[in-house]
Amino acid sequence: MVAYVDLIILLNWFFDCLLLYWASLLLKRKVSYIRIGVGGLAGAALILLAFSPFYEVANLVIVKIGVSFLMVLLVFGYKRWSLFLKALSLLYFVTFLSGGILLGTHYLFSYQFIAPDSYVFYGPKSYGDPVSWLFVMIGFPAGWLYSRKVFTGLEVTNMMAESMMDVKIRIKDRLLVCRGLIDTGNQLYEPITNAPVMIASAISLRSQLPQDVLELIEKAGEAGDLSLASQSAWGARVRIIPYKVVGKDQQLLIAFRPDWIELSSASVTGKVTKGLVAFTMQTLSHDDCYHSIIHPRMLIELQQVS
Repeated sequence: MVAYVDLIILLNWFFDCLLLYWASLLLKRKVSYIRIGVGGLAGAALILLAFSPFYEVANLVIVKIGVSFLMVLLVFGYKRWSLFLKALSLLYFVTFLSGGILLGTHYLFSYQFIAPDSYVFYGPKSYGDPVSWLFVMIGFPAGWLYSRKVFTGLEVTNMMAESMMDVKIRIKDRLLVCRGLIDTGNQLYEPITNAPVMIASAISLRSQLPQDVLELIEKAGEAGDLSLASQSAWGARVRIIPYKVVGKDQQLLIAFRPDWIELSSASVTGKVTKGLVAFTMQTLSHDDCYHSIIHPRMLIELQQVS
């Protein structure tokens, strides 16, 4: 058996650099490629030690942990013990995650039955290390890219979750309950009173709206039917909000003046008395996570309640 030590060290150095770069992305810390390269080289040096007369030292757990400490120190430096441990933990996390992806994918395609008896199994079809270098070279970058995409999606989800609030809207005898997303891009105001306007999906709140109000919202784009707005159950509270979107002429939204709007999250709960609720027949969230868009000014005017 021939072992190409230079190739093995080069591959390990490359993979160590990828792991360190991945950890820096999760930490949101900008690190130079030179420092990542030096840190990866420190990890690859352990492989070189394994082919020396001191190979037994390379097998010691304390030595492996010490090398990981050195890699983190070279790449991220030391400011506080808590930050250092966080970086070290993330390095271990991405290492185990990458290894789990590779082994899981490998065994998914190589683990087989060898007999009709379901109690007899056969593992990989070869002896020794079942994961070939070619598989590692292809699978590791693919798993790294896949995991990075997943983590990016989770970060976006967490950011959206932090911008979510529970919404309760009281209009006469109806209490509308939904989830709302705080959107700083919502700059819609009622032109006369300058009251901020919250946008809600009538489709998502269909079961909570009076039937005649729902029909009025559906016909909001037809100017001739707006004359009948005063005859609906919430006729005295109707407001017409003009708005524009890119690529379309000026359109109209049917809005209503609520008794109050209650917004609540884990940190704050309060009511807004100056504001309008406009309804649209569009679905605001493709995954049904929220059903309304909260005007940011409503948070400023929020009157906290106990």
